[in-house]
Amino acid sequence: MDRCRKNIDLQTSGGSIEAKESSGKIRLHTSGGSIRLTGLKGTIDAQTSGGSVNGNNIAGDIKASTSGGSVRLSKVAGSLDASTSAGGVDVEIVKLGEYVRLTTSAGGINVKMPLDKGLTLNLSGNRIKIPLGNFNGDTDKERIKGTLNGGGIPVTLSANSGSVNVNQ
Repeated sequence: MDRCRKNIDLQTSGGSIEAKESSGKIRLHTSGGSIRLTGLKGTIDAQTSGGSVNGNNIAGDIKASTSGGSVRLSKVAGSLDASTSAGGVDVEIVKLGEYVRLTTSAGGINVKMPLDKGLTLNLSGNRIKIPLGNFNGDTDKERIKGTLNGGGIPVTLSANSGSVNVNQ
């Protein structure tokens, strides 16, 4: 899919999907392949059962999920909900939206994101690394819960059997 606008609904049972330079309400679902996102703007829903989700230069309200692979997104501007059952989550957020939710059941989370805004943190993992200037709340090796810069945008990062690294 290349240079599409408005409402896009694309579904496949056994193949990969590539979407680039498109905007609008974009729904991309596959049961057996990977998803590649490049230069998208809008409300994006990318889900796969058997592959990875990769992308860059994405703006808007983004949901990316996979059951059997990793999620790797760079140059994200907007709200982000990314999850995987069996892989890592690697994300670079250049501009925060209304929320950040990153979860993995069997892998780690690595995220680079602006920490200069008010954030409400709820982080959990085997080990957590994050610079905590102007933080108020509770911290231990496996959980950080509290506010950064007075609180604000909810940031939930959860790695059930992996580490969580923010700006490391």
